[in-house]
Amino acid sequence: MPRVDAPPTPSSPPSAPRAEPPGDPAQARLTLAMLAQPAAPAAPGVTAAGATAAPRRRAAWMRPAPLLAGSAVLLGFDLALAVTPRVSAALTALETLLVPAWVAAVVSLERVRKALAGARVEARKPRLALFLLALTLLLACIGEKWLILLGHAAEDAGHRGVVLYRSYTVLAFVVALGGLLGRRPIERLLATAAEHPARLMVLSFGVATLLGSFLLTLPQSLRSVADASFVDGLFMSASAVCVTGLAVHNVAETYTPFGQAILLLLVQIGGLGIMVLSTFFAIVAGRKLRLRDAAVMAEMIDAESFARLRRNLAAIVLFTLGIEAVGALGLLFSFLPHHEIASGPVAGEPLSGAGDHLWAAVFHAVSAYCNAGFSLFGGGLVPLVGSPAVSGVLAGMVILGSLGFPVHDELLRRARLRLRGERPPRLSLHSRVVLIGTAVLLAVGAAGYLALEWRRSMDGLSWPVKLMASFFQSAMTRSAGLNTVDYGLMGPATWMLTCMLMFIGGAPGSTAGGIKITTFAALFAALRAELRGDEAPHLLGRAIPAATVRRALAIACLMVVLVSGFLLVMLTLEPHDPLGLALETISALATAGLSANVTPSLSAPGKLVITLAMFIGRIGPLTLAMALANQARSRFYRLPEEKVGIG
Repeated sequence: MPRVDAPPTPSSPPSAPRAEPPGDPAQARLTLAMLAQPAAPAAPGVTAAGATAAPRRRAAWMRPAPLLAGSAVLLGFDLALAVTPRVSAALTALETLLVPAWVAAVVSLERVRKALAGARVEARKPRLALFLLALTLLLACIGEKWLILLGHAAEDAGHRGVVLYRSYTVLAFVVALGGLLGRRPIERLLATAAEHPARLMVLSFGVATLLGSFLLTLPQSLRSVADASFVDGLFMSASAVCVTGLAVHNVAETYTPFGQAILLLLVQIGGLGIMVLSTFFAIVAGRKLRLRDAAVMAEMIDAESFARLRRNLAAIVLFTLGIEAVGALGLLFSFLPHHEIASGPVAGEPLSGAGDHLWAAVFHAVSAYCNAGFSLFGGGLVPLVGSPAVSGVLAGMVILGSLGFPVHDELLRRARLRLRGERPPRLSLHSRVVLIGTAVLLAVGAAGYLALEWRRSMDGLSWPVKLMASFFQSAMTRSAGLNTVDYGLMGPATWMLTCMLMFIGGAPGSTAGGIKITTFAALFAALRAELRGDEAPHLLGRAIPAATVRRALAIACLMVVLVSGFLLVMLTLEPHDPLGLALETISALATAGLSANVTPSLSAPGKLVITLAMFIGRIGPLTLAMALANQARSRFYRLPEEKVGIG
């Protein structure tokens, strides 16, 4: 049973507030202009017990306002003159020397805040995590600028090197600016998000995507600095965190083993969920959970009670890692006969790039179970279309990952009861709908691929391989981006079938995208009830609540609106085949990762649009709407009804 902090008993005195109210006059008087002024001396007789001593006077250039102004001027020169080697090196050296002044300004700023806010700030525990993270990012930015100047400027890369150098310059300035303005706005943002599960999900995935984009643009992550681009790094990071699988680069040819490891870590974080991981490690470390945090976490993972929160979190993480380990072991034995997998990227060798059989097995196992769809092979999985072991293991892991933990948990509990000789209860309606819906979609998709591509992209394959390839591609439309048949060779009808299957997606509570199988089933039940004149929609002998139907309708409508809007923008920006862009757009919003080879040729604006689509698709359209909306207010009245014409 997870430990939570119990609320105070009625007899206990009320505790002091941990943060100042919004209308705190001391806080309202704190401005950047005041911080730039010398602090007034402390009044006689005032000691540390009564108030915080005023900070010492500093040199004028070390105060926050002059430091910010000087940094802005330095930023302008650095952006204008990058990358002229000697001038850029001098400017980078000056930025390096300013780091101690920045640290001193931040520390002094906190002292001034203490002096103005009084003893309440002293009572709060200091939070060093944000400061240390900002300092680490600042040092990393400056370090990478030196690396570009000293190590890569000679061999480089022309325009790409300038873009990367400028990206680090702007990021360093933003980090320093954020540190000088203080952690208070960030803490307020975190506090506001923590009270709302939808906003917490948006914030956590957004922060992970931005940090991942920074890591994927490091020169250590790239085989050539010529491939460095912040837009490309942001796209790949979003694709990994949102477990999509769309890629603007060939992973093996572009990223070093370090970059590949970063990409895989982002996939695992996106698959499990950032809050699930953080709460799991907090429980393992024996840390108490506050009542509010436990309530938010229970709502996010659909735990029935706080008592089951610990067990559900442990089961999610351990089950995921266990399935990935078993899948990696199966893939390892399947990859061993292919010796070219153990080599780095080699021209003309489609299976080269991974550099190691074990690493290739682990990478593809995590990518498949998390429904991400990244591959380390130069030619993807197309050369392995005839391998039953590879197709079977990867398709099985994708299907398992798309079922969701609630279904896994129920099936495992039934298996344990049967092993003990007990009769398990009937499967819940949710599990039955997910299992039956998945089986139907797999069969329909496999039959469609087989019929449409028998004499097209699959021409030349034996009929058993065609059957296997059709089933594999049908499984990938659940939400994975792997493929054993080149989508660029498929016909428009197959692309349309793929769009329809991706739009439906997998099950709730999984890494799959789309509107979800249960949403589609609820809409089907509502349509059938309307056509038959039934009083209420029903599925498998159970009535569907009206609230469930309304939610399903809202999700489907939002998804249709998003697909239409994003496709309109993409058709405006990109000169590609309209149906190919439709496949790309739906693939991004459904986090499926299947593409007709359009992704690498997208322009920078097109990449940003697809990045936003992947982000919205991962957190869910309805979740995003709830995060942006205000809290629902209770109404104590009812509006009069009036009919409108329908149809």
